[in-house]
Amino acid sequence: MWLWVLGRSGGYPRPGEACSGYLVEAGGQRILLDLGHGALSRLLLYQDVYGLDVLVLSHRHPDHVADVPALRVALRWGRPPASWPGRLPVLAPQGTREYLEHVVGEPALEEFDFHYIREDQPVELDGVRLHFRRTRHPVETYALRLEASGAVLAYTADTAPWQPLVELSRGAHLLLAEATLSERYTDRVEAVGHLTGHHAGQLAHQAGVRRLLLTHFFPTTDPQESVAAAQKAFAGPVEAAEEGTSYEV
Repeated sequence: MWLWVLGRSGGYPRPGEACSGYLVEAGGQRILLDLGHGALSRLLLYQDVYGLDVLVLSHRHPDHVADVPALRVALRWGRPPASWPGRLPVLAPQGTREYLEHVVGEPALEEFDFHYIREDQPVELDGVRLHFRRTRHPVETYALRLEASGAVLAYTADTAPWQPLVELSRGAHLLLAEATLSERYTDRVEAVGHLTGHHAGQLAHQAGVRRLLLTHFFPTTDPQESVAAAQKAFAGPVEAAEEGTSYEV
């Protein structure tokens, strides 16, 4: 399993960067996790849009879905191969389709085949199993556990500290965890529904993961300070996600 970081910013893009977007290659599937501001242009550095097998949207905040309308245009007006089924499957919380229809100003998104996420229903793809867990965030948001060929990737999406994520992340080979807030704002995690680097490190420690990759940095947050804070809580390897970098899971 491989993870490509397309964007690592939270809220709005850091200068020259993009917001949340991750491409996972696992079990012969190409899975796109979120697609925030600027992430589509990064995706196109790696592959054509018709090479995607499924799009997973953790929630409908713009820094996670802003480039979905652009993806729709690319799918509609590109040159699909003969093997293209005509619609891209999308896993998302309820209300996401209606939100995107409002954004694009049209009542139908014919390029996408929406399926709503449910915690009690894992999703089986060819060689890949997806488990979801609701997080603590102002809108309906889901963290993800992705299993394929014995490898496990856990993705927190956006969340305040939340015990059920420990079990979702248990024993993951790689935990991709948000670290939106600087440590100076640790008192705000409950109000805004986000983690600091230290909270991400605590989650990694409690879940017994092998590696921790921090992401979703607010533009005023120093990623290396977040790494140092996470290392105080987690003894395993910790890195700040870098755009354009691939990570083996």
